[in-house]
Amino acid sequence: MTQFRPGRTWIDIHEGPPLAIAHRGASAYAFDNTLRAFEVARELGADMWEVDIRLTSDGVPVAFHDADLNKVCGLDLKVGDVSAAKLAELTAAAGRPAPRFEEVAELAAKCGAGIYLDAKEADAATLAIDILRGHGIERVIVGANTPDYCADLIARDCPFPVSILVGIGIDPFPVADFCGAEIVHPCWERAGERPDRLLDGAFFAEAAGRGLAIVTWHEERVDVVEALVNMPVLGICSDQPELVSRFRRASGRQPAIVCHRGACGIAPENTLASANAAWSAGFDFVEIDVRETADGGLVVHHDPQLDRTTDAAGDLSAATVQQLSVLDAGGWFDPFYAGESIPLLEDITDLAFRAGGRLYVEIKQADPVRTAETVLGRLAAEDVFFWSWNADWLKRIRQAFPEAQLMARPEDFDTLEDCLTAFDAAIIEFNAGNATAAAIAAVHAAGRQVMIAYMGNDPEEMDRLLQLEPNLINVNAPFLVARRTEKNQ
Repeated sequence: MTQFRPGRTWIDIHEGPPLAIAHRGASAYAFDNTLRAFEVARELGADMWEVDIRLTSDGVPVAFHDADLNKVCGLDLKVGDVSAAKLAELTAAAGRPAPRFEEVAELAAKCGAGIYLDAKEADAATLAIDILRGHGIERVIVGANTPDYCADLIARDCPFPVSILVGIGIDPFPVADFCGAEIVHPCWERAGERPDRLLDGAFFAEAAGRGLAIVTWHEERVDVVEALVNMPVLGICSDQPELVSRFRRASGRQPAIVCHRGACGIAPENTLASANAAWSAGFDFVEIDVRETADGGLVVHHDPQLDRTTDAAGDLSAATVQQLSVLDAGGWFDPFYAGESIPLLEDITDLAFRAGGRLYVEIKQADPVRTAETVLGRLAAEDVFFWSWNADWLKRIRQAFPEAQLMARPEDFDTLEDCLTAFDAAIIEFNAGNATAAAIAAVHAAGRQVMIAYMGNDPEEMDRLLQLEPNLINVNAPFLVARRTEKNQ
């Protein structure tokens, strides 16, 4: 039976939920195996990064999955046929710069991330391991996709735990016995709709009896991830590591997190991608901005002009829905999102319904009653609140939909009392600068909820605002809020 070798202690002492292992970085949100993918993985709360390693012609380990450059660069060249400098030049020109592994390790050490090393050849693994040790990174797994390669890694006295990747229909335990792996990694993502059900009590009993840890395939189905999180596995790979390490409020004192224009640091603002990233991470609300097109369509876009966040120019209100539908609303943010479109309001509400998400709807320039009708036709009133700079529009929503939740800001009124009584707002929003304990207490005494808006990323200021105990906090940096609330528990 496989037994852990001396010095492989970090997996033995690991406690808590499964580790979130970002598959090739956060590859659902950035080109895989790029520094951007690993930076996003860190923001999403990944504990480890799975990195594919190949060697260039001059023997430099690089983060790259494929053996050739066909997919990335459209070139019939092997990675091993070009130098590291040439690979960097070619991939940068293609918009997908391949980093040297040294750069990845340096970033991981800075962020405190572990590395799941998928070296495609033993010499690449040896060099990458030396780099990891040089950066003092201890939380490392070295993966092998064949038993012979696994045995070779161990024979080379690999200083880190070695995993064996096992395909569908193969009993992993005799394979682990043969090659001496300490971790079994079933690659069962294509084993039907619920591959998690293959990991039953007998499977884990067998693994435990053999001293084997389990790391699972890369998984992006929410229900499957939720099941895996509750199993005795060491880690879960995912293109969306936030699904593994979802934010969960531990108490009612922690505010609901409102993601301003979605998870706008991960994906382009006011897009389906940014909304999906926010809800996938476990955050409560997505704030969106609504505008009306020339032909009466309702779309989600912040600016009155198209210039800043699309590949077009001019006033949005002068364009039709069809004209807007062909614009690129993502390439400005990152080439990965090229082709992301301006969403219709109904697209966002449909996504919210499917994701179990909630919305804060800011009406920039659109018919307020049609806007509310569109949203409330799909979402429950308690899962949405509305605000606009035009108080008359809010009053119209109140008249048409008495059950609708509205928001008001004290800065728009002479007194706090006027703010509370204007249109019976359920939520009162303070800016960070005018949020005081006394004002918040007065709002709570009136039976209303408090939201604080803060678009900065200063941890100390975030802590100050959290100490005021708002019911909601509207931010550009939701992952910072999550880390601060977890730190202060």
